[in-house]
Amino acid sequence: MSIPKKLGGLIRQSGLPDWPEQFRMSMERGLEQRVRLAVTGLSRSGKTVFISSLALHLLQSDQGRSLPFFAAAAEGRIIGTRDLSTESASPFPLQQSLTGLQASPPHWPDSTEALSEIRLALRYRRKPGLGRVLGEHSTLYLDLIDYPGEWLLDLPMLTLSFEQWCKQQQALFASAPRAEAAADWISCQHEIDWLAPASEGQRHRLAEHYRSLLQQLREPPHNLSLLQPGRLLMPAELAGSSLLDLFPIIQNWPEEPENAAPSSLFTQLQQAYNEYCEQVVRPFYQNHFRHFDRQIVLVDCLKTLNSGEACFNDMQLALTTLLHSFQYGRNSLLRRLFRPRINRVLFAATKADHVTANQHHNLDQFVRLMIETAQREMRFEQVDTRCLALSSLRATEAAQAHLDGQHLSCLRGHRKDTGEEIALFPGEVPIELPRAEDWNSDRFRFVDFAPRPLPVGPLKPEHHIRLDQAIEYLLGDLF
Repeated sequence: MSIPKKLGGLIRQSGLPDWPEQFRMSMERGLEQRVRLAVTGLSRSGKTVFISSLALHLLQSDQGRSLPFFAAAAEGRIIGTRDLSTESASPFPLQQSLTGLQASPPHWPDSTEALSEIRLALRYRRKPGLGRVLGEHSTLYLDLIDYPGEWLLDLPMLTLSFEQWCKQQQALFASAPRAEAAADWISCQHEIDWLAPASEGQRHRLAEHYRSLLQQLREPPHNLSLLQPGRLLMPAELAGSSLLDLFPIIQNWPEEPENAAPSSLFTQLQQAYNEYCEQVVRPFYQNHFRHFDRQIVLVDCLKTLNSGEACFNDMQLALTTLLHSFQYGRNSLLRRLFRPRINRVLFAATKADHVTANQHHNLDQFVRLMIETAQREMRFEQVDTRCLALSSLRATEAAQAHLDGQHLSCLRGHRKDTGEEIALFPGEVPIELPRAEDWNSDRFRFVDFAPRPLPVGPLKPEHHIRLDQAIEYLLGDLF
């Protein structure tokens, strides 16, 4: 762009900065991108490990070593990175997670108990072509949020009344394993007159009983996912709050609830449910999940296969129910102005390092079958989706065994429960959803592994499986 000589002289005489340079810098700042990536996963699906590994690899992406399928890094176009998480009121504990993974012996990060944020700045060089007209360099700001997976399952409650939620929970508790585990809880509800005035502390005592039941259903051998309210399991700053004195009525539903006494359990629970949705769930959704641009959904398929049919069905229902809480659709300019929507979703089967490389395609296919209904709905809304098996932090290494004159692909690593070093053939991932006889044959016994030590220095491709492909799919087009 040229400036008339007379005007240029006036600018120089005035001592103002060179106008074309100022204009170029303003244009570059205006074209900087801010992307919010929703890392979605149920409890213990690996969100914290994924965020830690993703952040560390991206912070080293200007070295172009560990992410060969992330084009911007592989082409040397990432020229600088910066962690801006200290700007957040609740920064993600990245260094704490890395310290544990670099320890001897290393250990996985603790379960997330509160919300935290991480913000990365990636300075990059634009590709040659028309984009260079806007300036050679630009910056991508990436925002990620870590939170307890238990909180996520509360989002569907925003679309339900108290009665609808209770009916939904009644259906869940009518079948195994909930029915057997909750036998005492169900029997207790039979004795309650929900419309009569409640005794002092009755709601709190019943809520504590229900909290213990949810904790039992979350742990082995049940490993259930669809457990609400999630804050009863991970209360964070709400520990001890009366907002958590909440549970569903699943037996002896009152025929005339309009006749409930003001101090009745029914009135108290209905009011507590509405307050919980409006004061806890809705702010969490509005402050964090409404404004995401891209999304990765982490799914631990191997845990569901190990835990049996009930766990598998419950996780599948939880995922389908949860995904209805997000806004999907074409991310056009008008929709971005008035209602931002997620326009690209990656479904990631975690723990790809817990099976041999020839099973990764099977793991891709299996997670695709698990979320088939939700994926079909997204595609109808013109949302780009993909399924991919990955390991954000590789815990095993490939090994070979010889059996009857044949080579057998195996894995070598340390068991998570005992720390014992083992080499084994982990088994095959089915390419079809298991049938009833598959669940009864004790067919699936995938081992959980402890992490390998993470180096203090530069990372290499061997420290992950397909993490670079996930980054390229989720962010590559933005560079």
